[in-house]
Amino acid sequence: MNSRQRARLILNHQEADRPAIDLGSTVVTGTSAWTYRAFKRALGLPSDSVRVHELFQMLAEVETPVLNTLGVDFAMLPKEDWLLGTRYGRWKPYTFWDGQTFEVPADFNPTARPDGTLEHPFERGGPIRMRMPMGGRFFDFIPQPDSDPFDVRVVPESEWTFTESLSEELLRSQEERARTIYASCERALVAEPPVMAPTGYGGLYWWAIQMMTEPEHCRSYMMRAAEATAKCLEQYLQAVGQYIEVCIINLADFGTQDREWFHPELFREFFVPAWKVCADVVHRFPHIKTWIHCCGSVPRLIPYFIEAGVDCLNPVQWTAAGMGFRGLKEKYGDRLVFWGGAISTQRTFPFGSAEDVARETREVLDIMCPGGGYVVNPIHNVLPEVPVENILALYRTALAYHRR
Repeated sequence: MNSRQRARLILNHQEADRPAIDLGSTVVTGTSAWTYRAFKRALGLPSDSVRVHELFQMLAEVETPVLNTLGVDFAMLPKEDWLLGTRYGRWKPYTFWDGQTFEVPADFNPTARPDGTLEHPFERGGPIRMRMPMGGRFFDFIPQPDSDPFDVRVVPESEWTFTESLSEELLRSQEERARTIYASCERALVAEPPVMAPTGYGGLYWWAIQMMTEPEHCRSYMMRAAEATAKCLEQYLQAVGQYIEVCIINLADFGTQDREWFHPELFREFFVPAWKVCADVVHRFPHIKTWIHCCGSVPRLIPYFIEAGVDCLNPVQWTAAGMGFRGLKEKYGDRLVFWGGAISTQRTFPFGSAEDVARETREVLDIMCPGGGYVVNPIHNVLPEVPVENILALYRTALAYHRR
């Protein structure tokens, strides 16, 4: 059984010879560049080079020898445009504060301050909005002294703008890239389209208030945005759909450590109808699964995710309130693929021993693997603080796992 076959079984809630495994197929299931270099050395791989494809989080592009060694079953279809205004495909070396040199996108040109801080626009041609301090391992948004998250202008309908069509150049480039990756490996491809299911505007805190105070405005905006997104998704999937197994439709977080950001009924009223418009387009391609990332405590949102047409939920932050694996598996395991959560990234992964990691991972797999519908990955990306031996313990445990 190859990786693509294994992934298809598990994504369709069937058991395979072992769990499906992910590392690096999305921007929220990857690994820090600093961790990745140490990891490659621990695996004894001959090349020491590291390519950073996502600069905001400083994520490494996971290479084929690493994927092979760890038994990873999924691969990323890299998109064209990335955060910090960079494009995929052209690279150059850049040396960071600790003397480590990584390959970065050729249009990454940060401003270096006297104290070693790096600053960069968030978007191509925009103002400086991102900062990596000396000793930092990723970029942060620079706080705006006069910004008020609740002082956001209501945009009248006459000023709404949406991306309603993707360029032929982008579509052909993604099609060729998808075809090439598909032919070169036996992994299941995961795609992040240039458009996502809508989440409103002005930030989720502000949007939550607007949903209560301006419901018609918000309802109209969400549906108009969804209709525009659906048109683009149709174009995108016509280009790459035959090569991919998973399509990401949203990456927003709707949960905190102990509760949802806003009342779940607001999600049902405003988000579910809009997201279903987008999910329905994806499901016209019967083999493709919809996928969302949502950290935090969201047990009351999960039924609405399913109602909206979501097939896969990442990362399953079981350390948050109400997110216990056993209950989620029993309640939703036949309708939702759980992707991630194989180890606690707040506790065991950075602070436990390799034996602790292996034990916790086996406990998760014992609960989640029966009946398929589970993909192994930590809760979010692998951070620089995680010891290499713990990463190896996680992936070796998953690779060797068979139901007892």
